[in-house]
Amino acid sequence: MKILLKQGVLVTSKEIVVGDLLLEDGKIGHISSYLATSADLVVDCEGKLILPGMVDTHVHFRDPGLTHKGDCYTESKAALAGGVTTICDMPNTIPQTTTYELVKAKQELYAQKCLCDFGIYIGATKDNLEELKLADEDNTIPAIKIFMAESTGEMTLFEDEYLKPIFAETKKLIAVHAEDERRRLQRLELFKQKRLPENAWVESQNPYQHAVIRDNLVAAEGTRKAVELALEFKHRTHILHMSAKEELPYLKQGVQAGLVSGETCPQYLFFDREQIRDYAGLRIMNPALKSKDDQQALWDAMKQGLINHYATDHAPHLLEEKLQPYGKLPAGLPSIQFALPLLLHSVYQKRLTLNQVVQLYATNPARNYKIRNKGDLVPGFDGDVVVVDPTQKIFIRSDLVVSKCGWTPYENMTLQGGAVIKTFRRGQLVYDQGKFIDTTRGQTITIEKS
Repeated sequence: MKILLKQGVLVTSKEIVVGDLLLEDGKIGHISSYLATSADLVVDCEGKLILPGMVDTHVHFRDPGLTHKGDCYTESKAALAGGVTTICDMPNTIPQTTTYELVKAKQELYAQKCLCDFGIYIGATKDNLEELKLADEDNTIPAIKIFMAESTGEMTLFEDEYLKPIFAETKKLIAVHAEDERRRLQRLELFKQKRLPENAWVESQNPYQHAVIRDNLVAAEGTRKAVELALEFKHRTHILHMSAKEELPYLKQGVQAGLVSGETCPQYLFFDREQIRDYAGLRIMNPALKSKDDQQALWDAMKQGLINHYATDHAPHLLEEKLQPYGKLPAGLPSIQFALPLLLHSVYQKRLTLNQVVQLYATNPARNYKIRNKGDLVPGFDGDVVVVDPTQKIFIRSDLVVSKCGWTPYENMTLQGGAVIKTFRRGQLVYDQGKFIDTTRGQTITIEKS
């Protein structure tokens, strides 16, 4: 099938030009200032932005085992509505994807239900090194995930006796939840004993304690450790959901060595820890929110290219779960539907350029993870394309939410910079102005060999 997008503003990682783009046989066929060719469908894109499909390498679609919160069908619909055509799903589901067999079973499930192209992580544990080695040989598995601190699901792994063999004996990219578990546990105990300065004003049930316990140095020490391991064993490593300014010097060391990349997420760019006072559990996630100074440092690092990767850590929970008392409420937020519009809003605010949006949320995620034929408008790449109306404002309301959880932390925000009106995945129209064409499913991604 041929689809011709006519006279749109083509935004690549490097250029912005007006022209035509032909989708043919699932690929980007030709790009030119003008294409005189017939097509099965011609789309007038005058005045619209044409972007590559976004690549979100950090999601929790809750499938299998936690599908009351979301599943790979509902959450991939939310992704397509937000211009995301490729996702990589984390291993802390039920069962956890910590064996090669379970990864393959989860791939089969996603092939039946997921509307995006997808990759499935394998998670590291204290006793599954041989399974990780088995995954090394499979070019559909994007990365090994290590939780260096407690998070949703019990997969914490911070001891050298377990970490070092993984970095030494595996070859695949390692993606790290980089927080220092020892410091987190120390601060948790001190808080319980009322020995921290913040105890003077943070009561035992106050959710703000989350930001007190998981402070900047919990994040920084975790990133320091991950970068040290990457450098010691010369192993490609990706630092997930960076939140604190103190992490950045360690990231810089790893980036300069050519071994480490780092990402941040919309919650750390648009929220800060003071919002926990008003929103309580609706602002609780791991790592915890930090200060406005940290927020600005993350924006600066993105603009400078030090943090070159944006992802959502999309982690839906039901609203009633998030409204439970601290200690019972789960960490995590749904974000994927509005992640690209938030970046486009930052262009409107002159924080970023359109090219930087493409780099951060499409090109660099695909490059950092070595995902084949994704992340840019290039002939021969997969036909993953997003059409954005830059004149449309979005007033975010709960009734717009596509995710199964039915709520969004961005409710009541007004975004300017554009709204996704059409999404194409592998040359097929799968989202069209609020309507989903779900007759086909996504496919597994392919990882280039190092």
